[in-house]
Amino acid sequence: MKCLMVLLLAGNVSLALHAADSKPGADTLGRWVGGKWVGNGTLMDSDYSKAMKVGGVTTCAWSPDHIFVICDQAVKANDKPGRELSLYGYDPEAGKFHFYGLSPSEATPRTPELVISGDGNRWEYLSTETIKGKNVRFRTVNIFRDADHVEWWSDYSADGGEHWTKMGQGTESRQQ
Repeated sequence: MKCLMVLLLAGNVSLALHAADSKPGADTLGRWVGGKWVGNGTLMDSDYSKAMKVGGVTTCAWSPDHIFVICDQAVKANDKPGRELSLYGYDPEAGKFHFYGLSPSEATPRTPELVISGDGNRWEYLSTETIKGKNVRFRTVNIFRDADHVEWWSDYSADGGEHWTKMGQGTESRQQ
């Protein structure tokens, strides 16, 4: 009888842990996991960007406890290679997603606000910087067209988000 109770309790704990892990949001981050993502795009001349080709290869995986998604990125900007590391997390208590971008050439991580639509198909990375005394909003939008294809664009707004000027665009495709 004690053995049966232990098994039942262990099963209930396991189900509770799995349920907490599967709250809306946690699994959404897994869209990037599996295969290699190959991306290509262009940046345009604007007040806050220079025209250039961009691209790279990204590989993402769950952390051992299925809490974070970690993405290792080999990127290129105008054929100049670089490395990036992206870390995604989900806070079920607040119902918010978090993004941290790291680069060997930057002393501090990038931490834009990450907003993901309810269906998980639209991801917006939003930040504001003060440039020459003016608040400028930046965003990059990823649209999942299906499980293996993403379209993205980046733009900025100097008027609080009323009007946006495109800075770049591209695509990413999962290669198995």
